[in-house]
Amino acid sequence: MRDIDLAQFQFDYDLTWAVVFLNTDGTVYGRYGSRSAEGPMAYNSIPSLKKAMERVLGLHQDYPANRSRLVGKNQPNPRWKKAKEIPGLRERMQKQLNQPVGPRNCIHCHNIYDGWRNTAYDQDTFKTEDLWLYPLPENIGLKIDVDEGNVIESVLLNPATTGIDLKVGDRIQTANGQSIISVADLQWVLNGLPAEAKLHLRVEREGLLLKRTIFLRGDWRKTDISWRASMWNLRPRVGIHAPEITVEEKQELGLSLTNMALKAKWIPNQGARQAGLKNGDIIVEVAGNQQAMSTAQFNLLIRLNYQSGDRVPVKILRQGQTLSLQLPMP
Repeated sequence: MRDIDLAQFQFDYDLTWAVVFLNTDGTVYGRYGSRSAEGPMAYNSIPSLKKAMERVLGLHQDYPANRSRLVGKNQPNPRWKKAKEIPGLRERMQKQLNQPVGPRNCIHCHNIYDGWRNTAYDQDTFKTEDLWLYPLPENIGLKIDVDEGNVIESVLLNPATTGIDLKVGDRIQTANGQSIISVADLQWVLNGLPAEAKLHLRVEREGLLLKRTIFLRGDWRKTDISWRASMWNLRPRVGIHAPEITVEEKQELGLSLTNMALKAKWIPNQGARQAGLKNGDIIVEVAGNQQAMSTAQFNLLIRLNYQSGDRVPVKILRQGQTLSLQLPMP
């Protein structure tokens, strides 16, 4: 990503794999590639990629008469057009920015987010609400058929959305005037919306084109973002790697499947070690939360609720005893 034009190639930089379909004049026809906590391929498939490419060919055939449905696919421009222009990246990754690109010397996609957030930290403008990027269709009450890419598989109850008058089988043709070729295209539109917004859809239902509006409010953007690689650069740097133990191990300890049970295996956080946390300890509670979670979710929970210098209350199991610790965050 070192020399990539970030204004031209705008997509979710935490993805495993992404496609941007372009006209030779730079017009973006659409995007493909999505991901969630369910896994890197939860929203991707060969059939939906093929259909997205076919829709792109249709848009290309109609271009430039359809320009009005494409103009929003690359606006607004980002604050910085190149990685080396991002202050929070330029100051921390000089080697990668200035030396020849190699397998061990490159700017990864997620480093763009790292640079943005480091800049926000340095300028004291960081806001946690900015972390929920590229909301999924489920966030607005829609589950999209993975192999279709723009067909509604089910309509979900969501208290953050109202006015959903959509049905299973409806095909989303446009969202806020932009042509939709994939889940990623819908996410692009959602990513540009504020907390209070209207999403205007045009859907195809049994040969008819219908207009529908979804009203969005509150925390509709929030979802599990622990899978994102850029989350590891958030502050505080928790410095505790504790993967979840197996079902059998939980049973041996008398814990249910829904109980938190994270086994500390690597603790670079010196303060946490000094506070009493040891390799092999089973973390069963953090900040009053006992719900089962992954080590990524554990780290994100702390990052979203604590700052450097804070102490995080945890409970651990060690040799049959439950101990309470206060872990300082660096």
